[in-house]
Amino acid sequence: MKMNKVIASIVMISMTVCFSGCKQEVKNEAQPAVQHHTINEQAKQIVARMSDTQKIGQLMMIGITGPVVDIKTDRALAKYKFGNVILFDRNMQNQNQVKKLTADLQEKISINSGIFPFIALDQEGGAVLRMRSHFPEVPSEQELGRKKPSETKIWAETTGKELKEMGININFSPVVDLGLSHGRSYSDDPGVVSTYAEQACTGYKDAGILCVLKHFPGIGKAEIDPHMDGASVAVGREQLEQEDLKPFRDLIQRIDNKNMFVMVSNVTFPALDTHYPACVSEKIMTDILRNQYGYKGLILTDDMEMGAMSKHYTFSQMGVMAVKAGADIILVCHDYEHEQEVYKGLLKAYRSGELSRDKIDKKVLRIVEMKLAYNGK
Repeated sequence: MKMNKVIASIVMISMTVCFSGCKQEVKNEAQPAVQHHTINEQAKQIVARMSDTQKIGQLMMIGITGPVVDIKTDRALAKYKFGNVILFDRNMQNQNQVKKLTADLQEKISINSGIFPFIALDQEGGAVLRMRSHFPEVPSEQELGRKKPSETKIWAETTGKELKEMGININFSPVVDLGLSHGRSYSDDPGVVSTYAEQACTGYKDAGILCVLKHFPGIGKAEIDPHMDGASVAVGREQLEQEDLKPFRDLIQRIDNKNMFVMVSNVTFPALDTHYPACVSEKIMTDILRNQYGYKGLILTDDMEMGAMSKHYTFSQMGVMAVKAGADIILVCHDYEHEQEVYKGLLKAYRSGELSRDKIDKKVLRIVEMKLAYNGK
């Protein structure tokens, strides 16, 4: 995706480098060779210039209240340096309005935080489709799971291009849970889910946007809707490995991790961690997802305002718990007060040393690297 003029100006002013892939140029013996920088080197320079507040802002993805960047939103972005945004129907009226909104968000967040934002949407298809009256109809995963796998790729690419045209660079899709209600799963067979989800990821990549595998480790067997209250999946580790975890494991092996996120659920899996929901579980995010499965991309929590979290933890606690456990980006979708509480909790823990400065800086570096790599597509 090419930068808009404002973002290009910011990056050009802040650093005179070219994106990776540039070849070194040798002028002549009287002139030194032009210095070119890798994405990693660029990202390190950007992170080195960031303030504490800007770094913590990169660790969050927030929802905003309306279809424009109003005074309240503008002040929140300026004060708390939130680095990423998710959109909902309340933000979306038609394609032109969304393009204006995302352009404004790109400009303001780039200026406030030093790097452009991830702007995300839940556009799964079927029952979960934003701006339904102005967006081409997208079949549910269940419907697609009854067709040829290649059709899933076509739909993902078509959807991705529509989103990219509106300035959205991440789709929270595909769902790789087994047998979710409301048609949200391709199948209850892990092999089928892996096949179709891989096609979806390929389609989004070809469209030039990032995708999200959700909801790790798989919430198809949850007894309660986590939107309402704490939920758990009461099956053994062996069954989870053979069924719910298998699509995630397969896709992490098959797909370039730089092109995707993994969203971790708010559900508890006693066979994996007897104490904590997945999104604040070191055993699940670090031991299994990172170390056992070798996942190298970004880890995103599900919405911390869901009852599974908000009824059991304070907002100032939950962000710190999630980051300590292995999350890179904390999702808080609706209320500015809650978003600010999570932010303040993270900033306080970072400045006090409760959160390792080295670990946080590495997370921010990973986020900035992914943004720069995406931008070079």
